[in-house]
Amino acid sequence: MQGLGINKKKALLLCAFGTTIGEAGKTYDKIAERFALEFPEHEVRRAYSSSIVREKLLLQGLDIPSPARAIAQFADDGYEELIVQSLHVIAGKEYSDISMTAKAMEAIPKGLPKIYMGEPLLWQHHDYQRLAQILIKYTKNLLLQNDAILLMGHGTNHPSNISYAGLQRYFQKEKAAIYVATMEAFPLLEDICTEMKDEGVKKLCLLPFLTVAGGHVTIDMAGAQQTSWMSLLKNEGFVVTMDSTPLGEIPEVVNMWIDKAKQAYSKESR
Repeated sequence: MQGLGINKKKALLLCAFGTTIGEAGKTYDKIAERFALEFPEHEVRRAYSSSIVREKLLLQGLDIPSPARAIAQFADDGYEELIVQSLHVIAGKEYSDISMTAKAMEAIPKGLPKIYMGEPLLWQHHDYQRLAQILIKYTKNLLLQNDAILLMGHGTNHPSNISYAGLQRYFQKEKAAIYVATMEAFPLLEDICTEMKDEGVKKLCLLPFLTVAGGHVTIDMAGAQQTSWMSLLKNEGFVVTMDSTPLGEIPEVVNMWIDKAKQAYSKESR
């Protein structure tokens, strides 16, 4: 009967970069709860791809496995089907590494017979359309009090960094006063500051374009130091407010990840 897909042990692994910030960790808890409701036949576990985060958490008594260790543990525990769902925003190096790990674990003897890999948030054209509409709706009231919204993304040297500029184009198409900048790559904050000034923006609201509100939000975005985005923008003459709600706290965004896991699982093969 198991050959017909009946009574198979099924599981779902949520893979994220990870965080050492307690409140940010609660966002991952909420996301896991949502997935558990949507996948009642699957055991839901999580993995963090950042070794630095995992080491710091272990010192605090919390052992969160790497994606490779988590997948291997599912195999040892006798699971036959596994959905691996990325909680990353773009298809950067983190996602690529997890995807390669999943494929390798599926291929080895005594590994998992079937692994389904869910896409990150921004992957295809319709993902950009959907996310743009979600954020336009979410920021509607904020734009009643501000000239613009500025999203703070992470940025990467991976080719997928073009996703940030791509999303900006979708906002422009909708004539939405929402700008996207990153901490580590193009478009940088200085690039967007020039653009916003050219557009006559004087008052803006900062939002994290990140899965959870970890250290990047509390320090890099809102910190008191002169290098924080809040300080830099004020020094540029902008009136700045902030909404620290990360993507993982917006239900409609979490729905996108859930739908991606369902789509991956519904496919007969990857």
